[in-house]
Amino acid sequence: MAQNAGPPYTPPLHASTTAGTRHHKFMHHRLEDRGHDTVVRVGHVDRIWSDFYHHALTAPWSRFFYGSLLLYVGVNIVFALLYMLDGAGVSGAHAGSFADYFFFSVQTLSTVGYGAMTPVSRTANLIATVEVLGGMMINALATGLVFARFSRPRARIMFSQQALILTEDNQLHLDIRIANCRRSPILSVDVEFALARLIRTPAGRVVRQFDPLPLQQSHIPVLRFACTPTHVITEHSPLYGLTEHDLSAQEAEIIISLTGTDEASGQTVFARSAYGFDRMLYNHRFVDIINAGPDGRITVDYTRFDHTEAPQAEHTATPGDMADQPEGR
Repeated sequence: MAQNAGPPYTPPLHASTTAGTRHHKFMHHRLEDRGHDTVVRVGHVDRIWSDFYHHALTAPWSRFFYGSLLLYVGVNIVFALLYMLDGAGVSGAHAGSFADYFFFSVQTLSTVGYGAMTPVSRTANLIATVEVLGGMMINALATGLVFARFSRPRARIMFSQQALILTEDNQLHLDIRIANCRRSPILSVDVEFALARLIRTPAGRVVRQFDPLPLQQSHIPVLRFACTPTHVITEHSPLYGLTEHDLSAQEAEIIISLTGTDEASGQTVFARSAYGFDRMLYNHRFVDIINAGPDGRITVDYTRFDHTEAPQAEHTATPGDMADQPEGR
């Protein structure tokens, strides 16, 4: 939090590692940086049928495919057994042949109807009627789910592997590089940084607090290639005066969220990432990845997206300010 009074200012976020250690791994309970699969929910059962559409939309493609295959085969097995119970209700099927009844069920469910096997009894026709109705509903739902999965808006935003903390032009700032991986630009982009940490209240409770980190430019009219949003760490910044030890004790992380409009589809797209303070690189800056050739064409070198370099000596922090910091690439 901002400090109104205190000792003279020194750059925060000193490395608290021992000499020779490049990275300090904290055993944080970070939610965003580690992912939600590590969260155990007690007293709440996530039933798939109570929120089937959400589960079908967000499940991995492999789980969605095998789940759909299992449902499809299971439905046909059930109807094949029902046809077998009717005995000679299906002409063209060998009596007692489960394979014949199964393939007849497949043809009925998909409304193919080759004609080699047909229902002849009233019971078989009733079963076929129910199956055709269920088949049309299943096909409609499957088509909608597949289309929804393919048409989900995705930003395809690339975030740098590390966040940089650098003193340059007498200002200490936090930099994170963001790039648009599509050929079509993203319009009206809004970027937000937030410091998430665990705070103990005066009553002794531990709560997760989110402090916004104002950016020099939070709104980008057109994101065509890459940009580097910057948060300047002043005395008004929530990061002011904090060390890595403080942030480790608070299990802190930097959360980045991005929203914009994809020019090609007109859809609103979202992207987010998070950085624990073991993913910080000190006293380095990102190298340039955008160059203009003599023919006027612009080259964007994504192979150098995460590459960093030490700034020139006159702009860097002193060794006393940035001791035992990780090296750049």
